[in-house]
Amino acid sequence: MPIHEKSLIRPENLVEHEELVIDGVDVSGHWSTFIEGRSVPDYNEDLQEEIAALGGGENIHRCWQCGSCTNACTVNAINPDFNPRFWIYLIRMGLEEELVRDREIIWQCVSCNKCTYA
Repeated sequence: MPIHEKSLIRPENLVEHEELVIDGVDVSGHWSTFIEGRSVPDYNEDLQEEIAALGGGENIHRCWQCGSCTNACTVNAINPDFNPRFWIYLIRMGLEEELVRDREIIWQCVSCNKCTYA
């Protein structure tokens, strides 16, 4: 699973077993953690177009998730939860609810624009 998707795993979807044997092999401990699947019925298909229509958002379609924006970010150097690449991913996937969860972190942006020139 790509690193930026790990935060999409909700704690209630993690299932851990004290003792677990699969096909006669004991996989207890770290290997006994499973992630239950989930469906996302409430994604916003138009979110990327809505962001692209805003000033400065017209190039969001150019992102190919290289991570240069996050690497260049001055806020990310102080707060690793500040991750522009992840938010672009959420926008492109239409996961508006997940994006809103980070609203307090997003507003920490200092508008230096280093991410746009990375």
